[in-house]
Amino acid sequence: MFGLPMSTTLIMSGVMLFWVVYTIVFYARTKDWTLEDVDYDAKSDGLGPAGHSPLDPSAPGEGTR
Repeated sequence: MFGLPMSTTLIMSGVMLFWVVYTIVFYARTKDWTLEDVDYDAKSDGLGPAGHSPLDPSAPGEGTR
Protein backbone atom coordinates (compact mmCIF):
# COMPACT_ATOMS: atom_id res chain seq x y z
CA MET A 1 0.00 0.00 0.00
CA PHE A 2 1.50 3.32 -1.10
CA GLY A 3 4.88 1.63 -1.57
CA LEU A 4 5.23 0.75 2.12
CA PRO A 5 6.38 -2.67 3.33
CA MET A 6 3.60 -5.11 4.19
CA SER A 7 4.54 -5.12 7.90
CA THR A 8 4.16 -1.33 8.10
CA THR A 9 0.80 -1.52 6.35
CA LEU A 10 -0.42 -4.20 8.76
CA ILE A 11 0.77 -2.28 11.83
CA MET A 12 -0.88 0.94 10.68
CA SER A 13 -4.10 -0.86 9.81
CA GLY A 14 -4.08 -2.65 13.17
CA VAL A 15 -3.65 0.60 15.09
CA MET A 16 -6.49 2.25 13.18
CA LEU A 17 -8.76 -0.77 13.67
CA PHE A 18 -7.97 -0.85 17.40
CA TRP A 19 -8.78 2.86 17.71
CA VAL A 20 -12.14 2.49 15.94
CA VAL A 21 -13.13 -0.53 18.05
CA TYR A 22 -11.98 1.20 21.26
CA THR A 23 -14.03 4.30 20.42
CA ILE A 24 -17.16 2.27 19.65
CA VAL A 25 -16.86 0.25 22.87
CA PHE A 26 -16.22 3.40 24.92
CA TYR A 27 -19.25 5.12 23.42
CA ALA A 28 -21.47 2.07 23.98
CA ARG A 29 -20.43 1.73 27.63
CA THR A 30 -20.70 5.42 28.53
CA LYS A 31 -23.81 6.58 26.67
CA ASP A 32 -25.95 6.33 29.84
CA TRP A 33 -23.61 8.15 32.23
CA THR A 34 -25.98 11.10 32.49
CA LEU A 35 -28.70 8.77 33.76
CA GLU A 36 -26.33 7.45 36.42
CA ASP A 37 -25.55 11.00 37.53
CA VAL A 38 -29.25 11.83 37.82
CA ASP A 39 -29.89 8.73 39.94
CA TYR A 40 -26.87 9.50 42.13
CA ASP A 41 -27.94 13.10 42.70
CA ALA A 42 -31.46 12.06 43.64
CA LYS A 43 -30.19 9.63 46.28
CA SER A 44 -27.48 11.81 47.79
CA ASP A 45 -27.89 13.29 51.26
CA GLY A 46 -25.40 16.11 50.73
CA LEU A 47 -27.81 18.93 51.50
CA GLY A 48 -26.80 21.68 53.86
CA PRO A 49 -28.76 23.00 56.84
CA ALA A 50 -31.01 25.19 54.67
CA GLY A 51 -31.71 22.39 52.22
CA HIS A 52 -29.21 23.61 49.64
CA SER A 53 -26.57 21.44 48.07
CA PRO A 54 -22.94 22.71 48.21
CA LEU A 55 -23.00 23.57 44.49
CA ASP A 56 -26.41 25.26 44.49
CA PRO A 57 -25.99 28.86 43.26
CA SER A 58 -28.75 30.09 45.59
CA ALA A 59 -26.97 28.72 48.66
CA PRO A 60 -25.39 31.37 50.87
CA GLY A 61 -21.63 31.27 50.80
CA GLU A 62 -18.44 33.25 51.09
CA GLY A 63 -17.21 32.95 47.54
CA THR A 64 -17.96 31.84 44.06
CA ARG A 65 -16.62 28.94 42.13
